[in-house]
Amino acid sequence: MAKSSAKEQAGKKNNALVYGIVILMAGALIGFAFSTAFQSTKGQGDAPVQAQGGDMLGQIKVYSDRVALNPQDVNAWVTLGNLYFDTGQPAKSIEAYSRSLELSPDNPNVLTDMGVMHRALGEFQKAVDTFAKAIAVDPRHETARMNTGIVLLYDLGDKEGAIAAWQELVRINPQAVNANGTPIAEVLREMTGKAPGAAGGEQKLLVPLSNPAN
Repeated sequence: MAKSSAKEQAGKKNNALVYGIVILMAGALIGFAFSTAFQSTKGQGDAPVQAQGGDMLGQIKVYSDRVALNPQDVNAWVTLGNLYFDTGQPAKSIEAYSRSLELSPDNPNVLTDMGVMHRALGEFQKAVDTFAKAIAVDPRHETARMNTGIVLLYDLGDKEGAIAAWQELVRINPQAVNANGTPIAEVLREMTGKAPGAAGGEQKLLVPLSNPAN
């Protein structure tokens, strides 16, 4: 299989992970790894080799051997992190992503996926902090902003913080949608009772969230 550049794969994973995790992880995050359900940024490293007919455990073995032989192979570390992400091994995924960031700091896609993995471990504040690092690197990183709002609202109970995160997302991309395809601008209208950026005080919530527990 031909290798894709780190940048090309990063974009693919990033667009997939954020919105994917929302569905896969109790509707809480948006990421790229879990089969594009939450939308993560998976795909930043080398394209995983098709070891044993595409078996992920085989791929993990291949990339574990690769980083053992060459600990400076940043793409291999990212790919290994992605494989652990996809196989539901968040602690190992975080470790691999951390190693990649030691070699190539400030990768917003890796940081976003790492935040998703922190959330999977129940480390909600670490997740938000990691998304914030991604946003600091790339202020227009939509996945990081979407995931920030999800964790704030559903995991930390910070409705105002979630609203602020999603208002900024809509400012960056007025057409942004959640995992169900609902425009974020519409979600904000339901949460605040007014259009994003509208003047005046907060009004009564027009329509409650369909399932705030998720």
